[in-house]
Amino acid sequence: MRGESMKRKDITPLKYVGLILRLGLSMALPVVFGVLAGRYLDRRLGTGGVLLVISIAIGILTSFRNLYHQANKITGKK
Repeated sequence: MRGESMKRKDITPLKYVGLILRLGLSMALPVVFGVLAGRYLDRRLGTGGVLLVISIAIGILTSFRNLYHQANKITGKK
């Protein structure tokens, strides 16, 4: 128990900011990339928004996957 409390004291506010930034970026970037890729492919192939919706869905699923892996990394689970 004592070792755990010592670890918690080592966490500085800057580490919390880094953690929040990392989680936010790992969730936002796949969605943004999905939007950009979907729009580009729709314009290029003339599919009328179908690829945009598919790529956004893939971006959202990827975001949740990233969040799951980051949470497991933080908590120390596999």
